[in-house]
Amino acid sequence: MRHLKNYISGLILAICICSCFHTSDADRVLDMAENNLATAPDSAFVALDSLDRNLLNTRELQARHALLYSQALEKVGIEVYNDSIIHIALDYYSSIGDSENAQKARECLEQITENASMVAPSDTLKIQNSRIIEERYMDKMTLIEKENRIREMIILSLVLLFILALIIRYVVLKLKSRPNEQAMAVIRQRLSVLDKVLASRISSDEKLYRTSEEEIEVLMADREEFLCSTKIVFEENHPKFIAILKEKGLTEWEIGYCCLYTLGLKGKDIGEYIQKKRHYIISHEIRHKLGLTEHDTNIGIYLRNLLLEQER
Repeated sequence: MRHLKNYISGLILAICICSCFHTSDADRVLDMAENNLATAPDSAFVALDSLDRNLLNTRELQARHALLYSQALEKVGIEVYNDSIIHIALDYYSSIGDSENAQKARECLEQITENASMVAPSDTLKIQNSRIIEERYMDKMTLIEKENRIREMIILSLVLLFILALIIRYVVLKLKSRPNEQAMAVIRQRLSVLDKVLASRISSDEKLYRTSEEEIEVLMADREEFLCSTKIVFEENHPKFIAILKEKGLTEWEIGYCCLYTLGLKGKDIGEYIQKKRHYIISHEIRHKLGLTEHDTNIGIYLRNLLLEQER
């Protein structure tokens, strides 16, 4: 168990380090482009245009790139008539209170507005070229946002999978000699899914991989059942913890909700998973039953500390 925890920590650290390297690469390109804007705008534009958008993995980098790109377009004499690019920078710098860069973005916006007022409707070539530049830029950013979301989902899935494996293996080791049959049925089902997922990661069989993904989807598709089964496993392995939640007046459903918090999920993650728009209200009601005020600790931290206290 300890080795597996260390492996998870190492995995998360490696992801963070890789992200930092990417950010550093992007900063170097942006610094070079900014330095060349006045003396070699063509070089600056080429560097900005050819920059791998995957490196722009933060809103700050995206805003800086959008501002420098808009400035470079003006320097090399390419007119644009739409504010979609510069608004990436303007919205960000305005939101964080960076008045200096926000002013630069507004100056670019004013130039774009002036360009739009001066271009004749009959000058279709200019309009078309401008539209191509704008659409190509926004298409790249949209693609990157999609790839980033997919990457985040994959990382989250892997982390959740490791957490699930830890919990399942731990529960199996801690179960009593004659455990609850209902809890054992849940554990056997989840272990079966885990075994298929592990096999699919080892194998190069595409069909086996698809089957494992389908197994996970089936396991988590019925959200109410997943909530209930998670609560059953927790009650078998942590009876004192569950008993305290019952004493505080939580319903069976709310206890299952708390179990997801205890696994390490955040309220937003739980709300998105169970697909209930009122998850903020649910969390508020649970906090009230637990005796937590709005100034007290995070509900997830409270529940995990409560579980640790009972384990001692």
